[in-house]
Amino acid sequence: MNKVFKPYLRQFVLVFFDDILVYSRTEEEHWEHLKRVLKELQEHQLRANLKKCCFAQASVEYLGHVVSKEGVAADQSKIEAM
Repeated sequence: MNKVFKPYLRQFVLVFFDDILVYSRTEEEHWEHLKRVLKELQEHQLRANLKKCCFAQASVEYLGHVVSKEGVAADQSKIEAM
């Protein structure tokens, strides 16, 4: 996945194994980024599992963190579990 998304890594894509996070500053920019990511998947004959996809979210849990426009924070439920 890192090879597939190399031109976009840390610009608007983060990859951890097969988890792909697309982030953007605006909603319009986000839809453009999603188009690029989906096009790359298609060109490399890769598929996204729609049951695991969430699009245009204001915040998302990713690798034990909560990512939002405010930044990255530890997932409170993970802290409480510890």
